[in-house]
Amino acid sequence: MPIISLTLCLQTRADESLKGLIPFLSQHCFECHGAEKQKGDIRLDTLGKDLTKHENLEIWQGVLDQLNLGEMPPKKQPQPSRTEVKPIVEILNKSLKLAYQKARSTGGQTVLRRLNRQELRNTFRDLLYLNGAEYRPGASGSRLVDNNGNGSVERTGNDPLRFFPEDEEEDGFFNIGDKLIMSDFYLKLVLGAVEEVLTQSTRLEAKPKIETRKFAGHLIKDKGGHIIESVSRTLNPNYDMMATGYERFGRLAPTEVRGGVGVATRYRIIIEASAHNQVHPWGELFKLDEKDPYQLCLNIADTKNGGIAGPTSTSINLWSVPGDGKKHTFTQEIWMDKTWTPWIGWENGPWDRAFRAEVIVEKTMPSEFSPRPDKKINKEAHDKWPIKMAEKLFKNGYQGPHIRIHSLTLEPIIDTWPPKSHTALYGSGSGKEDEIRMLMTNFASRAFRKPVSQETVEPYVQMVLQQQVEPVVTLPGGIKDLKYRVYKGLWEKLPDFNTLKPVAEGTLPNGLMDLKVSKMKEQFGMVFMGKLNVPKAGDYIFEIASDDGARILINGKKAIEHDGLHGAQLKKGKIKLEPGEHPIRVEYFGYGQPNSFRAGWGGPGMAHSKLSVEGLHDNSKNQKKTDEIPLLIRAMQDGYAAMLCSPHFLYLGEKPGRLDEFGIANRMSYFLWSSMPDEILFTLARDGKLSDPAIRRQQVDRMLKDNKAQAFIRHFPSSWLRLDKLGDMPPSGGDFQFYKNLKVEPMLARQVTMYFEEILKANGKIEEFIDSDYTYMNQTLAKWIYRREGIRGERLRKVSLNDPKRGGMFTQPGIMTATANGVETSPVIRGVWVLENVLGTPPSPPPPDVEPLPTNTREATSVRELLKLHRKNEACYSCHIKIDPMGFAFENFDVVGRWRDKYKRARDPIDTSAIMANGREIADIIEFKKMLIERKELVARCLTNKMLTYATGRQLEVADRGEVDLIMKKLGQKENRLRDLVKLVVESKIFLNK
Repeated sequence: MPIISLTLCLQTRADESLKGLIPFLSQHCFECHGAEKQKGDIRLDTLGKDLTKHENLEIWQGVLDQLNLGEMPPKKQPQPSRTEVKPIVEILNKSLKLAYQKARSTGGQTVLRRLNRQELRNTFRDLLYLNGAEYRPGASGSRLVDNNGNGSVERTGNDPLRFFPEDEEEDGFFNIGDKLIMSDFYLKLVLGAVEEVLTQSTRLEAKPKIETRKFAGHLIKDKGGHIIESVSRTLNPNYDMMATGYERFGRLAPTEVRGGVGVATRYRIIIEASAHNQVHPWGELFKLDEKDPYQLCLNIADTKNGGIAGPTSTSINLWSVPGDGKKHTFTQEIWMDKTWTPWIGWENGPWDRAFRAEVIVEKTMPSEFSPRPDKKINKEAHDKWPIKMAEKLFKNGYQGPHIRIHSLTLEPIIDTWPPKSHTALYGSGSGKEDEIRMLMTNFASRAFRKPVSQETVEPYVQMVLQQQVEPVVTLPGGIKDLKYRVYKGLWEKLPDFNTLKPVAEGTLPNGLMDLKVSKMKEQFGMVFMGKLNVPKAGDYIFEIASDDGARILINGKKAIEHDGLHGAQLKKGKIKLEPGEHPIRVEYFGYGQPNSFRAGWGGPGMAHSKLSVEGLHDNSKNQKKTDEIPLLIRAMQDGYAAMLCSPHFLYLGEKPGRLDEFGIANRMSYFLWSSMPDEILFTLARDGKLSDPAIRRQQVDRMLKDNKAQAFIRHFPSSWLRLDKLGDMPPSGGDFQFYKNLKVEPMLARQVTMYFEEILKANGKIEEFIDSDYTYMNQTLAKWIYRREGIRGERLRKVSLNDPKRGGMFTQPGIMTATANGVETSPVIRGVWVLENVLGTPPSPPPPDVEPLPTNTREATSVRELLKLHRKNEACYSCHIKIDPMGFAFENFDVVGRWRDKYKRARDPIDTSAIMANGREIADIIEFKKMLIERKELVARCLTNKMLTYATGRQLEVADRGEVDLIMKKLGQKENRLRDLVKLVVESKIFLNK
């Protein structure tokens, strides 16, 4: 009864207050939003006063926002005085505050939220103690490629989620609960990924025998690279010399590990290097600041995916090398997969057209210089001339700046074996019931991210125990009397091979199916026939992974159908069989390259066995040649797989109302890490301490220091600023060919996240997103985007700016590229982007019956004129009067964010002046940024709304306004600082409630 009375009281007070607004609205608003006209589909004369209805509350909030912004009434209409507006704003503020109190007291709707791709991958990593490039914090996962040339785009690499579709986004966010649907298809993908990560975790092979390898003297054993460095290698046997940066040459990797380190593990990389001639006599030939210490950069790269100059190349560390000519040692520990290799480069080394041996000799040793012989007269002398010139530089000792690499040591770090990924799943491997129950209970509590009862775990335990009751039978490997036939053809589905003539046939004595006997790489098919020995009656599971289509038939009946064009996806099938021999027939076709085929089977009383040369569970060259897995391991894998396919794992199990301790731990970890809580968060939750705001603030600081926070640092700005659009329509060709050739796009995304990370770590003011005197760039961005000299190396670093046009994040080239279409810029697109993502005041969608732009554009001589014509349509005017001025301010930035004074082939300078909807005039981007700083509270509110959306996995509703207002008040008291905002988010009722 008291609650009902309070509700009625609040509603009555709000109704009475709003009635007092009618005279003001009638005078200033009803002309455009009344009975005869409803601009923007808003009608105020009949607007309900009941603020318990969200549709009424939302419109009244819009009225207040327009009055606060000074954008209504329109500037061409008579304007109310400040004295008139002030009481109206006060009435609305009080009424809406009461309404938000009422709305908050009812609670919100629960949205069951599934883990998205990023969260699922990271949770696999932390739950199963996995390592690898695909699990690196902040990694974006596998990329889409046409792997076999058949037009079917698929994912490659070791990412267990490579076959998953992209998550559906909403306003740039990929973690909105009601968008993350579940389907039978998705669950099958989950099962395949679960089996893959469990296989990665299971290490049945012996401890890898890998010695410490020291590469001394020449790391590179063959010729190539910069001519000066190549000549040095012939004259100096004790070291490799780096004389240049690594824009084209200068990437130094040991020849012996050019194909990768061979064993995936953690390595200690030890480099011995010395720096020479920091002060040198060649300063006039190329630009190199003699005051800057030499910088040695350590990188790693996947040799199977572009190599040391490819897209996987990742900078790990940067050291300053004292220029004293003495050896110095540098050490770094890093995990490397078996196909990855380390490489080193001189980050700020010289790279200039003048840095050629013949130029240096001619300028500094003119008496030694000789012109290049004519190729037609003496080709041999002509070809050797660059080498002869370089040799002269070493005649009396090389005087130029350089770094000498004396050695690189790879020291494997394998502390325990099997690794934790294995022992956490299988313990001692004794198979005792108590140990199995203990292991599965521990796993379930971590996988479900909360304490679990024995009742919850027991079904999984029994699943494992029942599979161990039957004695294990190890069958002779493969298929009895196995024969094969090879067919030539181009198919998109399996043909009727019985109607075709084979081009080859034969037998396989080892009983294992093998594509290699076809001696074909593409456009072929194969049929395998033989007999399987089934030990006892029961259900048998057959597995197949093929690229492209395949099927398995037992006794003429389909056990697996996996037809069509696709990548090497795993498919399973179950069939009931009686003891004895059964005929098996397997059909396969390969459309293009690469192609692959793997198959296996298992059932009651027998270990899982392979049916093909390439086993389904091979995960290391060091693994046993047999594909059999001990029954205990197989049984426990099935139990763990069942847990990882359950809703308890795949969904964040938050109940309506205030979150419990473990709910808070989960929300914090998926907010800042996109992954499960660590042991510290679990312990705090068990002790009931996460309800304490001070503890949560401490945890925010701790969690942001962890490398896993790269997930937040990379993905939140992308969602907030819609960098997901970067790459949708990339610029290419002509003046923009560098964008593709130099792989600029990842640099643009990284520039934004590094800028965000700087403000986050320093607890900088939110207005730094609007303007600042610094940014991040490397040599490529400096040269091609900023047109700036003196920035060397490909590693992004913080640099000072003396250009007021360039400061802040909203004008960075990544955002300018994401808000263009790859060909031209649009003030409309950029204006909408500002309203939606900077100011948080999105415009209404365009009316469905209005042309996007005028069809008759003969009057228009520019984009500005075109939009002016567009605004003549009254239905378009009310929105475009807000949108267009915001976008014009950015017109000096082209489609990749380069500054331009004129449009291409235009004579007149670009006019960026604009009149805002509230009548304020601005001349250019500098004045526009000043205006944004004056409205920094709006920018901070937009950022707060976006961060709350990211943190909770739901879009904010009008009922959340009151809590956001409270956050904004506290944030203003803290000078609008970013890290303080993160802490206020985790303190808020929105964050703590479901």
